[in-house]
Amino acid sequence: MLRDELLLAWWRLSRLPGVGNVTLNEIRSRLEQPASLLSTTVEQLTAMGLNAEAAQRWQDDDSLSDGFEVIRHWRRQNHCGVLLAGVAPYPQALASLRDAPLFLYYHGDLTALQQPAVALVGSRNPTPYGLEWAQSTATRLSAAGLTVVSGLALGIDGAAHHGAVRAGRTIAVLGSGPDVIYPQRHLGLAQMVLQNGLLLSEFPPGTQPQAKHFPSRNRIISGLSLGVVVVEAAVKSGSLITARMAAEQGRDVFALPGAVTNPLSHGCHQLIRDGACLVQNAADILSELDMLQGDDIPQAELPLEMPAASVPLLVTYVDYTATSTDVIAIRSSLAIAQLLPQLLDLELQGWLTQVPGGYMRVK
Repeated sequence: MLRDELLLAWWRLSRLPGVGNVTLNEIRSRLEQPASLLSTTVEQLTAMGLNAEAAQRWQDDDSLSDGFEVIRHWRRQNHCGVLLAGVAPYPQALASLRDAPLFLYYHGDLTALQQPAVALVGSRNPTPYGLEWAQSTATRLSAAGLTVVSGLALGIDGAAHHGAVRAGRTIAVLGSGPDVIYPQRHLGLAQMVLQNGLLLSEFPPGTQPQAKHFPSRNRIISGLSLGVVVVEAAVKSGSLITARMAAEQGRDVFALPGAVTNPLSHGCHQLIRDGACLVQNAADILSELDMLQGDDIPQAELPLEMPAASVPLLVTYVDYTATSTDVIAIRSSLAIAQLLPQLLDLELQGWLTQVPGGYMRVK
């Protein structure tokens, strides 16, 4: 088990102005092992490229220890702790990245890190087709022995976690501290993840979500995984950033094709044009990863659980292709008499348009 003394030494180093993950990893690569920092002198740190003034401050400035008590307290909680890059069970694939996070704060079952992993990412406002595909595919992948990684966001991320916990393990990488669940609508889902997986973050306990945290979070999602599957994404989206990071990290990139009239498929089509592997189901992903085991893959489609519809939520039950009112009624659990006025309101607001056979989503 990691000693507080070792964690504190790296914590103090990480709090020096101008010292980020790249510098920390360069220093770590020059040491025989991370524990060697405890016996490293100021002169040796300077020889490794650290500014002489900063190296001296690392040794002498007590203020650099501020905040460490939060970590010490976190480690005393059940199923909570801190992983240090270069020390097992910190994933070696992630630790090898030039900008790997020095610390990973976790809550849950570390067994999830012992399996090969694949990431599923996509839109926060997907189509019903995308949600259903993500959930059922995650279930199949987890049943085949993969840990499913995603970001606990609304939409595709939530569907991926929800599907994975039904058959295996999942890891949710947060853009906040490991004790701060965002969005709050996913508090229940986070509890489900903890039963068969892990909440993981590079941000210390108590850290609130910020917009700048999420692109940073994405490199961890891809870094943990053999490959990244993009389910639905616009051309300019966080999911495509994750896919680009995956490619730069040497990971496989997979993309689900969709209707050309669906703007959430445009990002996937762009990835496919750029060389991503087109996939239609879990078997395609497992085959590309050389993990296909034929009949061992469960084939049954699993229904997606959806809450009762509100007018804004109702948009998500309509595809970018013609969707009949009967299908929308089934998806939303609304009676036709309740449904039709709401569809009319959405049409007037510019969300839907009437087409032969029903309604089609336009934005």
